[in-house]
Amino acid sequence: MELYRKYRPMTFDQVIGQNHITGTLINQVEKKRVGHAYLFTGTRGTGKTTCAKIFARAINCLSPKNGSPCGECEVCKSLSKGGNLDVIEMDAASNNGVDSVRDIIEQIKYPPVNGSKKVYIIDEVHMLSPGAFNAFLKTLEEPPPYVVFILATTEVHKLPQTVVSRCMRFDFRLVPTAQIRERVKEVYDGEGIEYEPDALDLIAQAGEGSVRDALSVADRCVKIGEKVTYDDVADVLGTSRKSDIYALFDAVSAGSVGDALKAGEKISKQGKIPSVVAKDLVTFAKDVLLCKTAGAANLGGSDESKREIETRAERTTVNTLIGMIKVFSSIDADLRYSTSPAITFEMALVRAAKMYDDDYSSLEERVSRLERRGVAAAVQPEKEPEQKKTLNDSRPMDAQGIWGRLTTYFRQNESMTFYSAVGAQTDIRIEGENLIVTTDPASFDTLVSPACHDALVRALKEDGVNLRIVIEIKKGGVDMDKEAERMQKLAMPAPVNVYKK
Repeated sequence: MELYRKYRPMTFDQVIGQNHITGTLINQVEKKRVGHAYLFTGTRGTGKTTCAKIFARAINCLSPKNGSPCGECEVCKSLSKGGNLDVIEMDAASNNGVDSVRDIIEQIKYPPVNGSKKVYIIDEVHMLSPGAFNAFLKTLEEPPPYVVFILATTEVHKLPQTVVSRCMRFDFRLVPTAQIRERVKEVYDGEGIEYEPDALDLIAQAGEGSVRDALSVADRCVKIGEKVTYDDVADVLGTSRKSDIYALFDAVSAGSVGDALKAGEKISKQGKIPSVVAKDLVTFAKDVLLCKTAGAANLGGSDESKREIETRAERTTVNTLIGMIKVFSSIDADLRYSTSPAITFEMALVRAAKMYDDDYSSLEERVSRLERRGVAAAVQPEKEPEQKKTLNDSRPMDAQGIWGRLTTYFRQNESMTFYSAVGAQTDIRIEGENLIVTTDPASFDTLVSPACHDALVRALKEDGVNLRIVIEIKKGGVDMDKEAERMQKLAMPAPVNVYKK
């Protein structure tokens, strides 16, 4: 027997992840305030049919325990046998016509045989035809007092509102991965199956909120007399091994296009599906981001996996992780309709490694990488430590280089308005002792404003630049003497004039 059938919950306390529903149902059983129609909706494998069966037995049980069926009284024993007449299950996918509904209407005339209620569980109720719904409406609204309807569906939006309004609706949520992991662990322990902790994590993640799906995967991974390992689960699911994902992540985060393409080709030769590899990479990058921003205490898995994640969190920036997640979480549609998914995936690797994107975070990361490479190239360990040098002591007087460092300073220390105005300038040149910036009228007022003036002064002093900044408007420039007079009249400081002390 399949594991998900063998370990199906028999009481409400065995149902995981749906406390907001089981608590209400338990209360109704204990208070004997049972409604006439219920609607259970939610994704597959979250416990809709299971809760419906438990509830059907509980409202008929002679002595329910904590709102769940006792399993020992005569009614519970009779309901647990096949062919009982008090709990009727119907699959609307194969019985969706008007005749099926008419059969139900005819049957409800007869009272229950063993219990106090006659319960009809209609699964996949959204599959009923419009005529069947119309025939069912009156009976659903006013059934006999001994009849209870429980409708279950994964697509509640397909139900007529006239049906939804006649039912007490319960929305089943996706089950958290941690709870699914504990459930798989209990099942494996109950079966005496050995396993690796990381294998449980991968099985739980594969369930995607569905306990049934996770247990089905767990069942497929079991081999007689062998331990369930991470690699076994990865082979069953078609996902990548940890070592391959580590290599791919390291290459992309380091900006090495060649290494990224080699790692991607290696995974491709193993027959892995590109969309699955992209999903694995996003999951790992998300874990690294969680570790970097919230700490390793929030991670799951083995100690070895946590160490691998912590190591990469220390050497990877937040912008790199965000860029990687954005690139690989958005290529699913491209892969689905691509004539060559392998090439599409490789281009995503290149884009992620080089941070070729149009948003600010990607641009910032590219600049940051260039800065780090420049710092690394300038380090000379064999020399004795020296006093802090100014730009004129150690760097060439390059206008674009000066303005690039100035932009970096504004990104880290000033407001987004000033950073945008400074970072937007590209026409920079040096003439004598002047650093001339030719800008458009929209940015001119921002650059010569008092607050931006003070920030420019601080930035230049920080960098040790002995130049006077001249701000010009693109169309014909501006007379700086007249501009100084205008500022004095407005009680504003003159254009920036910084001298090295």
